[in-house]
Parts: sequence; structure tokens; C-alpha cells
Amino acid sequence: MSSIKRIFIIGHSGAGKGVLAQAVAKSLGWKFINADVLGCAAHVGRTPSEVLGTEGERAFNRCLTEILSHQITKENIVVTTDESIICDEKARELLKSEFTVYLKVSTAVQLERISEGDYRPLLPVDNFAAVIAKLHDERNSLYEQAASFSLSSDDGDIEGHAASIVKAMTK
Repeated sequence: MSSIKRIFIIGHSGAGKGVLAQAVAKSLGWKFINADVLGCAAHVGRTPSEVLGTEGERAFNRCLTEILSHQITKENIVVTTDESIICDEKARELLKSEFTVYLKVSTAVQLERISEGDYRPLLPVDNFAAVIAKLHDERNSLYEQAASFSLSSDDGDIEGHAASIVKAMTK
């Protein structure tokens, strides 16, 4: 078996990180940990800096990094992260040192998924699609840089994606 002891799943809200992480954990017999503490942009319809201000966003990102640092001390876990985890340079470096899966989602599919569930913005937003597109522009390359493995969740094939992750981690 692989020497990998932890899997982190990163990506935008609505990508399916939690569902996929649970499926991977189940297939490996590992523990699932949900470290997606806020999902700020999806739930509020504003960027973290718009909600928290510059210092608040930095403090929030430091908190996410502390959570990540703690999870790295554990073994046999699959962790889904807050979409903002990638905004902190230290968190990106920690993720690069682990087996990290970037679960991609197109803007169109993301908007469709989050409009169906509990993700509707809590605050009115003139153009929610523009908020989501801006987050993709700001974060997609950061997710790519931190990832060991990437795949698209647009097709919704959770079991197939879980199998792909398990296969990739054993190489």
C-alpha cells in the first residue's frame, strides 16, 4: 500500500468535496473530517475580504491554516477543506507536502448546484455569477499549484472519482 496517510480535498463550494471525501474515506476505511468551516463566499454571496475586511480575512485564513496544521498530525484521514484554505501561502505549502486533490467544478455547474441546495447567498447579491467567476479567476491556479491530483466533478461520478483518487494515491 501507499505511504500516504492523509488526503486533503480542495476546491470551490459546490464541487462536491464533502461527498467525495466521505466516499474516499469509506473505500479506504479511513476517517472523514469536514474542515470546511464557513464556505463564506457561497453562503454570503460576498468574498471573504468583503465580509471580514482585510485583517479579518487574514485572521480567518490563519485560523484555517492552524486547522490544517493540526490535521497533518493525524493519520488515515480524508479531509475536506474550506474553499478559502488556498488563500494563505503557508496553507498552500502545507497542502503541497500532502496528497491533495483539487476537485474542479465549472462555474456553470457550480452555480447550478449551489442554487439547488442550502448554498443560496444569505445576503442579496446583484450578480452572484460574477462573484463565483471572480473566485474562479482568483483561486483556480492556486488550487492547481497545491494539488497532487486533479479531477473535474462536473459529471457527478462520485464513486468513479473516489476510485480514481485511491488508484492515484497508490502510484
